[in-house]
Amino acid sequence: MRWACEYESKSGSRGLMIFCAKDLNAAQIYLEEMTDYCGHRHVFNLNELMEGGMDEFYRLFPRLTEVVDGDNIPGKKVQ
Repeated sequence: MRWACEYESKSGSRGLMIFCAKDLNAAQIYLEEMTDYCGHRHVFNLNELMEGGMDEFYRLFPRLTEVVDGDNIPGKKVQ
């Protein structure tokens, strides 16, 4: 089964993680490990991916898939 979740690192970066796990219990254990061993401060919004298309991401993670102003992306070199 495919799963996706949002995460926030200790540095404040936010992102979307896509991974495989055999069931919901295994997926939740993986989220705990991300917090305990991988340095993530907050891991949340776990969803099973069923459809496999981009429309599913827009539906499940609307805040992360909004169009952003590319000039405000941290670390982006402005020419």
